[in-house]
Amino acid sequence: MMTQISAENTTTKPAPAAAQGTLGEAKRQPRGVGAGVLAAELRVAVMRTSRRLRAEGASREISPGQYSVLVGVLNGPLTSGQLADREQIQAPSMTRIVNGLAAAGFVTREANPQDRRQVLVQITAAGTEALQRARTRRTEWLAKRVSALTTEQRATLHQAALILTEMSSS
Repeated sequence: MMTQISAENTTTKPAPAAAQGTLGEAKRQPRGVGAGVLAAELRVAVMRTSRRLRAEGASREISPGQYSVLVGVLNGPLTSGQLADREQIQAPSMTRIVNGLAAAGFVTREANPQDRRQVLVQITAAGTEALQRARTRRTEWLAKRVSALTTEQRATLHQAALILTEMSSS
């Protein structure tokens, strides 16, 4: 059930029946939706989509947390501390994730040549392949949903993707 949040307060009420529907149905919003209401709707939609994508990409091979770490080291080695900061988790939690990835052969750890007290985490070929398989599963799930949309809905999503990318980079 969708909820509609009033810009004046944070209480929720059911959205009008016309705004509810299945994936293929257009959910039309009246012109002039306030920024607060739109922000709340986008937050919910983005979070739900993100959770589904994470779930679809999850496997016995790598967890969502491991996936994120592999993405972090894809373009070059990082220290465990840098990874923990990037993921906004404590260092011991990152150490457990890295240990699991290393045990699976998806990352290697080596001493940092600039500071021997630090360990650099680097992705392996097997880690790159596992990451690609997870990305492929996520993309296939999303492509299946997108293929059920109308041409107009796809164009709207394309514009939304461009706008969201711009918003997140500023």
